Order: sequence, then structure tokens, then C-alpha cells
Amino acid sequence: MSQKCSARTKLGNECRAAAVMGTQFCALHGNPERAAELGRMGGLKNRHYIETEPVNITLPSTAEDVKNVMGQAMVDVRAKKLDPRIAMALTSMSRVLLEAFQTADLQKRVERLEQARATAERFQEPLPPAADSGSD
Repeated sequence: MSQKCSARTKLGNECRAAAVMGTQFCALHGNPERAAELGRMGGLKNRHYIETEPVNITLPSTAEDVKNVMGQAMVDVRAKKLDPRIAMALTSMSRVLLEAFQTADLQKRVERLEQARATAERFQEPLPPAADSGSD
């Protein structure tokens, strides 16, 4: 029977793993870099996304373009071609872009209304004063 590792855990308890033959530490405490590498390998195994070619997205200039980009992102996340974190970043940027489209649209509408009002005031003849009908 092998002896136990003489290292302590982060909580201060004794390590319960068996020591590697000829040392006083277990495999992980004897080589901390190995523990980090094993953790990294495990994390990489959890990434199930297909490495694909970078996709160039043209600047969306309408809400319809944004809708199409977001739809494609949804399909790519579902097909595991796009990391969900990247899709969340696209979603946040799309939200801001849609608000900018709405603001720009409202600004254009206000400008058209102001031009129409100015045109109407320019061509409008002054109204004669209202006659007092005496029916107060």
C-alpha cells in the first residue's frame, strides 16, 4: 500500500490522494503545471464548435439587414459554428444599431415635417381678422 500525499489542499486539509512511488506527493501536487495542463485540456474538450472560415459581415444599413444577420447567427449557434458568446455580442450591437435606425428615422420625419410647415407658412396668405359675431 502506498503512502498518502503530504501536501495540503487550499482549505488546509490533508490531500487524500496516494503519493507517487518514490516521492511524498501525489501526481498533481508533485507537478502543479500538470494540473493546470489537465484543466486546460478538459476545458478545450468542452468546446464543441467547428472551426470555420472567418465570416465578413457587411454593414447592416436597414433593420431588415440586422434581422438577416441575427437570423444567420441563430442558425450558426444552433449548428455549433458560432460561439454563443460571440452571438451575444452581436445581439448587443444589433440592439444599439436598431435604436440608431429608429432615431435616424424619427429625425428624418421631423425634418420633413418642418420643411412642409415652412413651405406652408411661406405660401399661406394672412387670414383676415375674425369678425366679432357678438354671441358671447
